[in-house]
Amino acid sequence: MFGTHKRQRLILHLTWIAFFLTFVTWFNMAPFNTTLMRALNLSHEQINILMICNVALTIPARIIIGSLVDHYGPRIVFTAILVLAGLVSLQFSIAVSFEECLASRLLMSIVGAGFVVGIKMIAEWFPPDKMGKAQGIYAGWGNFGAAAALFSLPPIAVLFPEETGWRIAVAFTGILCLIWAVVYHRYAIDFPESAVKFKVAVGHSIQVTSLKDLYLQILLLVPVYGAVGAFIWKLSGHPLRLLPPTLHNILIGGCLIIFAFHVLECLRSNLPRLKEKPPQKDDYEFSQIFILSLVYALTFGSELAVVSMFPEFLEKKFGLSVTMAGILGSSFAVMNLVTRPSGGWLSDLLGRRRTLVIMVSGSFISYMGMGEIDAHWPLWQVIGLGIACSIFRQAGNGACFAAVPLIRKDLTGKLSGMAGAYGSVGAVGFLTILGFVGEQTFFNIIGGYALIVLLSLCFLKSFKNLHTSFNSR
Repeated sequence: MFGTHKRQRLILHLTWIAFFLTFVTWFNMAPFNTTLMRALNLSHEQINILMICNVALTIPARIIIGSLVDHYGPRIVFTAILVLAGLVSLQFSIAVSFEECLASRLLMSIVGAGFVVGIKMIAEWFPPDKMGKAQGIYAGWGNFGAAAALFSLPPIAVLFPEETGWRIAVAFTGILCLIWAVVYHRYAIDFPESAVKFKVAVGHSIQVTSLKDLYLQILLLVPVYGAVGAFIWKLSGHPLRLLPPTLHNILIGGCLIIFAFHVLECLRSNLPRLKEKPPQKDDYEFSQIFILSLVYALTFGSELAVVSMFPEFLEKKFGLSVTMAGILGSSFAVMNLVTRPSGGWLSDLLGRRRTLVIMVSGSFISYMGMGEIDAHWPLWQVIGLGIACSIFRQAGNGACFAAVPLIRKDLTGKLSGMAGAYGSVGAVGFLTILGFVGEQTFFNIIGGYALIVLLSLCFLKSFKNLHTSFNSR
């Protein structure tokens, strides 16, 4: 990047590659949905469950890892996530039953939380006037890992018999993650001042500065735990009974208890502080992260959902081969290289809110158009519309996380964790809906949600007055 020094460029490149590899492993099942159905004799319902498992634990993981990265620093946490991604990929590559696949994809969903770690690392090393571009490059190249998995893994697998080809491709992604874990731990460096100025205690609540914001934080937790509850419900007979009724009730009860404790922790940690007026330097509005979380549920949540089903949709709707469906299906994510950094750049140039309004409006129009796709459409029109939709959605991702680190720098990990968790909340919600409706209705529902998000942006305030902690260096 022009205008950055050597250390900043090193950190940026080390971190986007780490993020890229975690995304390759996170999506290393998507190109092989139909292959798994044949090789392991899985049903369509079981594949649908595995797609939801692939994002289920990302929801709590992003919140928890957001706290861990504030406490331990990005270098250690990202190294651990890379090791986890590598080991889980190797385990998935030798799975022989649905239950083993289920365990692998649940563990792999934790890897999706790696995004939060890089947001913290980039936020510490880059100043506000370069934040949008730096975060966009990091996230754009990182999210490109989803497209890379879709178009590169099937050609690797096709070199071998179907039964072993997908296993070799998946194992290869795991080995790459383990190698990069060593590289990242050796060469990445946490920002020198972070341990002194921005270290906070590990906890699950976020510091707020008003009672209204406290209520908003509690309200924001409801869909997080609701998505986890929906996942448990899916495993208990909707459509497959993987959990007996007693275990289902225990897990739902446990989810409610954890939610209650989370709410109590929010109250306990914030109410005493709110009795006194917070210092001016700590003041911020939680409504900003509330709205940006809704944005990210659309822009990134729909990406997770659509990337998971788009190759299979193309394969069945237009009779394509697995390899061709994977290559064309990557069109929904391949533009990340350009569009997510462009979203950050436009956010720096045009303003955070204006850019988000443009991108959410484009997402709304594009998804409603995708809802009209049927088997009589020319394939080039389907792919063209998918690319158009991806441009607005991915640029919206860049614009969203160009704004999140500007809310309050010392809480970047936790705020990024909350917004990032909503990406998976959106994915679980959309994939759950997909289990009950057809693809056209699925796209229309996402378009309807985009309209709701567009209305919420009317309440997003200006980011011109940056938090005072940015002026500290």
